[in-house]
Amino acid sequence: MDMIFTHFGVSGPAALRCSMFVHQTMKRDKTETVTMSLDVLPELSLGAVEQQLQKLIKAQPEKSVKNGWKDLMPERYLLFGCTQAAIDPQKSLKELTPKEIKAFADFCKNFSFEVNGTHPLDKAFVTGGGVSTKEINPKSMESKLTKGLYFCGELIDYNGYTGGYNITGAFVTGHTAGQHAAAGLHT
Repeated sequence: MDMIFTHFGVSGPAALRCSMFVHQTMKRDKTETVTMSLDVLPELSLGAVEQQLQKLIKAQPEKSVKNGWKDLMPERYLLFGCTQAAIDPQKSLKELTPKEIKAFADFCKNFSFEVNGTHPLDKAFVTGGGVSTKEINPKSMESKLTKGLYFCGELIDYNGYTGGYNITGAFVTGHTAGQHAAAGLHT
């Protein structure tokens, strides 16, 4: 899942998925910031990342860090990681100290940063809230509180994963609500 680092913060599918939790945590904890952590190699333990780095060093010790570790992650993130670990990316792999290797492995497994909010509603890509699903008959999308009132799409408080699930939910609930509302007019 992609995360994009922009001039205003983080974006992309991963950030969008996390934004609800950021907002909820800030509200629940009455805090102005939330610490997030990024693990770019989640399938590997910290020790396994260090071993992978050592393996790449042994395979091509003359290569620069930038070129020798280029397949681990996107180049710009690799360069950012070098900065975070105080490593010159032009340095040859064989020149790296154990401390630098450990610092880069730590960066790979746990880059932490502070998030201080989400965009306001007028700039939001995803939103939360709406009519509780407990107040809606799921077979007809009719309100359990007001007969003849039907809900669909993002008026309902549910969150789908990014990637088209919200639009699918909007189409399905819209169709169901429309069919039942139309049938209700004929009774």
